[in-house]
Amino acid sequence: MEWQVLDVEPTTDYKLFLTFRSGERKVFDFSPMLGKKINKPLRNIKLFLKAKVHHNTVAWNESLDLCPEYLYENSVAVK
Repeated sequence: MEWQVLDVEPTTDYKLFLTFRSGERKVFDFSPMLGKKINKPLRNIKLFLKAKVHHNTVAWNESLDLCPEYLYENSVAVK
């Protein structure tokens, strides 16, 4: 399962630098998702920066997480 997240590094410009089980390093731009009602708490940068790996994906708490397949498919390789 290459899309499993092993590490996440959130940034102050709402990006997530991700390391996947495949060894790939990618960046996911979360900023377009900030307009969605469910993501409103993550507009608080202090909360956003608390992103962590939980069960092979990125999560902030019990109700805020992202599907690892979505992250993999919608992120861009880091050069």
